[in-house]
Amino acid sequence: MTSGCQTPFVNSFLTTVSTEDLEEQFSGVSDLSVSSSHLETIPLEFTFLRYAEEDIELGDELWNIIDEQCLPTSLRHRLNGNGIRAGVIRGDIPAALAKRFSSTFDTTQGEADDSPLAADRTVVKRVIQTLPGRTNEIVSTPRLAELILLEHDSRSTVDTVSGQTYRDASAIFDVRATPSADGGIEIKLIPLIRHGPIERNWTGDDGAFRLEAGQRKTVMNKLELKLHLPADGTLVLSSVGPPSSGLGDAFFRDPQGRHEGRRLLAIRSMTRTVDPMFSEGSVIHSRD
Repeated sequence: MTSGCQTPFVNSFLTTVSTEDLEEQFSGVSDLSVSSSHLETIPLEFTFLRYAEEDIELGDELWNIIDEQCLPTSLRHRLNGNGIRAGVIRGDIPAALAKRFSSTFDTTQGEADDSPLAADRTVVKRVIQTLPGRTNEIVSTPRLAELILLEHDSRSTVDTVSGQTYRDASAIFDVRATPSADGGIEIKLIPLIRHGPIERNWTGDDGAFRLEAGQRKTVMNKLELKLHLPADGTLVLSSVGPPSSGLGDAFFRDPQGRHEGRRLLAIRSMTRTVDPMFSEGSVIHSRD
């Protein structure tokens, strides 16, 4: 785990700034469409869905169509040991399951607080315009006064457990996407905890120093997911196992007990991408 500071965030679905002009840029783009112009942003759809423990449809039935083998065996073992399950759905989701992923509120109404646990909503859906390779911090669990977290390290034959108590903590996914030549994306996802008071630090950027204010962060680098997500693919993450104080609970259960059951997160690209290396502009440039 590593620690650091970054820009402060509000209690919202996305901690990084998302400008309205970028949202309007892709407001008319249909699913899996190909843009003739250079793709400057990648629209990613994030869906949080809350369901009951005994929900078979979003339990066994859903995971029967999810490919978990796309992740290395060692990574799956580490994720499962920390209460997290992940995999990819390729192609269309069956109609019955697709209905469960339908949004229960209109994101165009300007909700003041659209975090996954902000209100009594079964489904929270948002499309974020992401810059290739740039960080996008997605809030899974909003700020808690206290978060007790147990982390399992099973890299060796002995499973060791370490514990930590975080104050003013939020569970966040750092998501980064880059375009792929086949129309899909390369996606990297890292769980992290932002915690503690707001601090000011000088950081170097492009040969200059600037003053930034933000909370410290503890990054779970050992649980980093890095995979190829095809154009028709959906990355799904949720918790696994009984309730505990593990990472899966911190990210996919409500630590404050406002909602029972668990949640899942589904991520997909809303457009076909083009690797800049294979774009028309790069071919013309190489000829010159």
